[in-house]
Amino acid sequence: MSFGSGGARIAESAKARVRRASLLRNEDFRLLLEQASVGDIAVQLGKSAYAPVLKGYKLENMRRSELEFLLNVAVLTEGVTFGHYTGLGDRRLLDLWLEDFDIELLKDHFQPHMKTNDWSDYITPAKMLDLVSGFRLTLADQEKLSSSEALKDVLMSVKSEPLRTALMEAVRGKEDAAEGRDLQRLTFALGMILDRYHLDSLYAAVAKLGGNEGRMMRMLVGTRVDLMNLYWIYRARRFFGMSPEESLTLIMKSRYRLDFSLLRKAAFADPGVIAASLAETVYAHVFDARNESPALREVQVESNIYKFLFAAAERVFLSGTPGFQNVAAYLILKELEVRDLVAVVEMVRYRFDKNRAGLILVRTLGKEN
Repeated sequence: MSFGSGGARIAESAKARVRRASLLRNEDFRLLLEQASVGDIAVQLGKSAYAPVLKGYKLENMRRSELEFLLNVAVLTEGVTFGHYTGLGDRRLLDLWLEDFDIELLKDHFQPHMKTNDWSDYITPAKMLDLVSGFRLTLADQEKLSSSEALKDVLMSVKSEPLRTALMEAVRGKEDAAEGRDLQRLTFALGMILDRYHLDSLYAAVAKLGGNEGRMMRMLVGTRVDLMNLYWIYRARRFFGMSPEESLTLIMKSRYRLDFSLLRKAAFADPGVIAASLAETVYAHVFDARNESPALREVQVESNIYKFLFAAAERVFLSGTPGFQNVAAYLILKELEVRDLVAVVEMVRYRFDKNRAGLILVRTLGKEN
């Protein structure tokens, strides 16, 4: 089945192609990497397509956390504007797609209550909600979330009863987890439960689509499903000491290219050589970072995942077929652009060797995108 009318599909596809042309160029990123501070980066972005979301702020004094949050808000803002071009069915799909913002906002609210960071340089949860006060959250009750004083309050703001129950179950008996490995495991578990709920719901929705639109939407969402399943297994085994059996309890029920036997093979492989267990799949090279130092290995794996998603989104635009998949592909490219901008902020802030930017950025700066 197809959710949108022919006219709406053409309109939303045209809008997506126009917006794609507004993405930053490699020369813009090279300029940003030459800046001396976070404030300098904010000033430069204030002259770009990000100007609307940065308007009214003292950019030269902007803190890292505030800039990074506003950049992510820019993705949400653009996503919402597509609602003016889509048919009713596609608008429902768009709302479901944008639920990822709710997911990330909830994760951000976990952190201060769990004391996983020094929050002196972080944007507060109240400030986050103030910055998105013009948007309607779909997954969480905004009033309850804004008044939350403890982790349990954050969880109780979740509207979906099954999701709320799963989150509460993960926390039960661990509310007093103070620090270190136990707290990291709990943070990982809560984030994984949220992501799993969102991606399973999204994949179930795109599974109903027919024709080229459905095929490409399943490719976009299914690729992320596959990569996240593998990444959860990899992280559970490598960082949290979970057994292969334990790591397999984390995966989604959705399946795209990887069936359970392949996921099981990956789970039972040594995390350091997981790429070998994926040799028969298109994902083998994603986890092959053997030439990097241990300190940069995880950065490279994560970057490889996003590069794979970038390539999938680009293939959609090359097809030339109208449909909601063009909106989804553009939002992926915008999300990955923001991911690169956040990486640039961190690289400038910590004086990272700019010659090694290719290890971290999704884009390749050696040529124009």
